[in-house]
This record gives sequence, C-alpha cells and structure tokens, in this order.
Amino acid sequence: MLINTSRGGLVDTKAVIEALKTGQLGSLGFDVYEQESALFFHDRSEDVIQDDLITRLISFPNVLITSHQGFFTKEAMEEIAKTTFGNLDAFVKGEELVNRVK
Repeated sequence: MLINTSRGGLVDTKAVIEALKTGQLGSLGFDVYEQESALFFHDRSEDVIQDDLITRLISFPNVLITSHQGFFTKEAMEEIAKTTFGNLDAFVKGEELVNRVK
C-alpha cells in the first residue's frame, strides 16, 4: 500500500500504474497529484478528462483519490493563522523569528 499526502511530484505515476497492474503494489491512496490544479477544485463533471494518467488511476478498484483539502479544517486554519500572526509580531518587535527558513 502506498499513501501519499505530501506532494504529487514525489510519486512516479507511470511506475505506480505499472506496479498496480502487475500486483507489485496492492493499493494506492492519495490526496495530492502533480497536475491537481487542472483537475481538482473545479466542477469537472461535464468535462472529458484529458489527463490519461489520472484517468487510468481512477479505473483501479484499489485506488482512492481525494482532492488535497486536509489542511482546510477549522483547527488547521486556526494554527496557520496563529503561526502567521506570531511571526508578524516577532518581526515587528525585532525578536527572533523561530520559523525563519535559512
């Protein structure tokens, strides 16, 4: 089983499809896909999907794909806001930026 909730580009989709076809990979679940912006977050129910890789993936009964919305919970949004405002406060006060990326 392969679960990817990190970044779509971390998975070689063609290799995953081959592994699913041969049984080397038993199942797949992910909420990220490298080309997700063209597919998710819009109503595509009337469209023909032009992405052959995602179309092939959704044909497998042992594949679960959800749109990347795990961050969009009340708790996650509160933590994002708290961290952001904490960073801004520290910057304005000239304090150490504990979340600074060096």
